[in-house]
Amino acid sequence: MGSKQVETVFCDFTKPFGAEDFQVLIGSVGVKSVVTNFYVQKNTKFSRRNTPIPFDVETVNNGRAMDLASGKFTAPVKGTYFFTFAGHASFPSSFTQVEILRIGFYRNGNKVGSAEVGEFHSDNNQLCPLTFQSSQNLEAGDQVWMQIESLSSGVELFDDSRHLTHFSGFLLEEDFS
Repeated sequence: MGSKQVETVFCDFTKPFGAEDFQVLIGSVGVKSVVTNFYVQKNTKFSRRNTPIPFDVETVNNGRAMDLASGKFTAPVKGTYFFTFAGHASFPSSFTQVEILRIGFYRNGNKVGSAEVGEFHSDNNQLCPLTFQSSQNLEAGDQVWMQIESLSSGVELFDDSRHLTHFSGFLLEEDFS
């Protein structure tokens, strides 16, 4: 058992113990003290700026680290996490300007990334996808969330029973140091 992983080794007992090639590393498997993964969805429209996007449906929430109502994920342990977000912007008809929807990915109140989609001369209620992915080294207790940073008049993060907006994440590797 290594400090961060379980190591699988081959021991050649025909050789004396301690010989250089007595033990050969075959592979390793990461160790996690807590299973942490989530997949949440919306089923309603949302257009509030500068506030975490809340979610309506919890499909998976192993480790209970994702809070639907607040839209915030709280890291239970120090480690590397992966997050992905997908959503659809709904655009009204426009002929005079570019309309946009920009979402941001935040860690402890600081923006660490964003995604944006824009349209010009769109059909009424045209839906356009936007996505965001990120790997983050988090400390236990760090919080991450998605929020709308900017949107033009009449534009919204769209959703309905098709669950076009969803957010997921999981612990890739725990840091035991």
